[in-house]
Amino acid sequence: MIEAPAPAPTGDWGAPSPAPGLGAHTARLLVIDDDPAMLQLVQVIAAENGYEVATAGTGTAGLRLAGEADPDLIILDLVLPDLNGVEVCRRLRAAGVRSTVMMVSCLHEAEDVVVGLEVGADDYLRKPFEVRELVARINARLRRAKLLRSAAAPERLQFPGLSIDLGRHEVRRDERQVSLTPTEFGILTTLARQAGRVVSRPQLISEVWRRRDPYQVRSLDAHLYRLRRKIQPREDGPRYIHVVIGAGYRFEYQPERVLPPSRSRQLAG
Repeated sequence: MIEAPAPAPTGDWGAPSPAPGLGAHTARLLVIDDDPAMLQLVQVIAAENGYEVATAGTGTAGLRLAGEADPDLIILDLVLPDLNGVEVCRRLRAAGVRSTVMMVSCLHEAEDVVVGLEVGADDYLRKPFEVRELVARINARLRRAKLLRSAAAPERLQFPGLSIDLGRHEVRRDERQVSLTPTEFGILTTLARQAGRVVSRPQLISEVWRRRDPYQVRSLDAHLYRLRRKIQPREDGPRYIHVVIGAGYRFEYQPERVLPPSRSRQLAG
């Protein structure tokens, strides 16, 4: 039984020393959950690992804190007293919040999990869970965020009309910044690093999620759909991500296409 301290006031960030392995950056966690036991548990984990933590008991409060504090990881309950977790996640991504989102839920319907992943969550954990599993998930997600931040020299992948800055975790399309979720960014960089080569679905899932999971398999298509819409907004514009039927996906630049006049008129209309 974990002996948890009294929870800090909602919205207050603690300020412990940086955790081992995180360098000068102190990781920030935001927990959006109306369960006091869950809030206390994450505060214990944060204290033991040297993380800062803030809590919110409603989706509305969580959205405000996420916009103000730029947390590294958001732990988001699916069931909240005002907005549900799916709607909170959708609003976070619509507002350009790129923090990693780990959804937790006591619901056992696969569809609930899949929908959460489809609107932009990066991971999920079902309640009840083992404390050590939660700790492992938190640490794994923060390590991945650290790798993206701590590139010794910003590495840039450059393609016609598309620039991917791995050090700054930024993507630009025709010099305009494109807001991607961590999962979308992971998919894009995995494919772009192997430009011209076919990457299989299992390989892509393994690289991005670090494990094979049926819910990630089902949500891969949704993540790819949103990613392609963001970097390929026009049907007649340049193409970067291509489906190779029966094999996987290939990242390769293809210039703008000249559509038949009838198709062009449909798009213009």
